[in-house]
Amino acid sequence: MKLVVFGLTADPVTSAHMEIITRLSKSFDKVIVVPTNVNYYKNYKGHDRAMFSFTERYDTLVEKCKGMKNVDVSDVERDVVDGWRFIHTLKKLMAYDVNETNYENIIESNKMDNLEWYIAMGSDSLQNFKTWSEWENILKIAKLVVFNRPGYTDNFPTGIDYQYLEMNNDISSTKVRQNLLSLMDKFEDKIEEDDFDVWIDDMTWGKEYFEGEINAESHS
Repeated sequence: MKLVVFGLTADPVTSAHMEIITRLSKSFDKVIVVPTNVNYYKNYKGHDRAMFSFTERYDTLVEKCKGMKNVDVSDVERDVVDGWRFIHTLKKLMAYDVNETNYENIIESNKMDNLEWYIAMGSDSLQNFKTWSEWENILKIAKLVVFNRPGYTDNFPTGIDYQYLEMNNDISSTKVRQNLLSLMDKFEDKIEEDDFDVWIDDMTWGKEYFEGEINAESHS
């Protein structure tokens, strides 16, 4: 069985995320979607937090993926502790203790269970993959599937083997979030943060939001 883990901030969930999940569901026996609860956000004009809570992001993904029989949304990172890294998430998904260091045992166990693990990531993450904690150990127990991201190519001199997945949707959660926070600053005297819910189609942002084509006054 081929399993793929797709970790994402999903803040907010976009149509690009759903395209990736759909594509993965057609290529793998099981897709495990993992909304992250680790703070990777960069400060943007004083906003140093997620726009949506973990529960909101998790619930949205569950709702959007419920029609895909081989897709599971995991809350493995709901209660992460300080120092938590992706290697811990991966081991927990494989039903191992996060402190397990016998990777040969994990490899043999996966072989006996006929399990082949993959990690799906954008080409921007591939570029920085060697900065990940225990990246070499990650590659001992899983392979990489890489999809293109805006502004990046699929050809990096990383010396890391990976499978490439061509994507057509270039919507970026980061840019969506920044556009919305910028609008919040611009119209802060007219709208509340909760009003963003009105601007969402099941919290799956589309091209019009990515391009910032929102008339905030019409929603005030």
